[in-house]
Amino acid sequence: MTIAKPTFFELFKQMMSSMEDGYDSLAPKFDQSEYVTPKNIINPVIDHIKNNRGPFERGIDVCCGTGAASSELVNLCDTGFTAFDLSQGMLDQCEKKIEHKKDDIQIQCIKGNALDLPFENEYDVAVSFGAFGHILEADKAIFVRNINKCLKKGGEFYFVTTFTPGFFRWLYWRQIFFNWSMHIRNFFFKPKFIMYYLTFRLPEVEDLLKSEGFKVDLYTDVFSNNVDQTPYLIPTNEFVLVKATKE
Repeated sequence: MTIAKPTFFELFKQMMSSMEDGYDSLAPKFDQSEYVTPKNIINPVIDHIKNNRGPFERGIDVCCGTGAASSELVNLCDTGFTAFDLSQGMLDQCEKKIEHKKDDIQIQCIKGNALDLPFENEYDVAVSFGAFGHILEADKAIFVRNINKCLKKGGEFYFVTTFTPGFFRWLYWRQIFFNWSMHIRNFFFKPKFIMYYLTFRLPEVEDLLKSEGFKVDLYTDVFSNNVDQTPYLIPTNEFVLVKATKE
């Protein structure tokens, strides 16, 4: 059965809800929306990890959503894999994708806040896709500290970002306009819905990772042959793969 895309009113309802309730309501249709992280972002990352580092014993997808990355990363883990998200609805969709991917390893889907990960020195690899806009500027260091805490020494955290767009690019001002619209929405309506662009961008995030005990490697050629645009008008070849290794 073909699932329809979310309607304008369903997206509006999500935006006017809390993050948890909003994503719970949108979860059954989220994969048909333009906001799911596309395969032309996830697949090159998984291929890079597989060709240069994997397999791992245990892995975690932080803020996993409906499992776009979990369904791939689980195949690189030999003993255990965890999908972690704030929304139970999104976790339920993710679980459907990964529960029988590898029957010989422990797979768990855990609901919780990424600013308070309940793990310590458990994982060899962590990833996070499409979630950084939900983390406030004041909480970025807490998020990175939690990723560091959940990894074993030598464990690796992979994610994708870009350099901050130039001041004279329409892309920059489009994202600034969106951020201001969210500030206005959150000023007048409660509960707040946290979603902002221009977060976790280079070079600032590299400095943050280093300050929290990571060694950082940047890979600028992972998407170099792909000039497609993402839903946010960013050409794919502008993305950078970041590997942060716990020292």
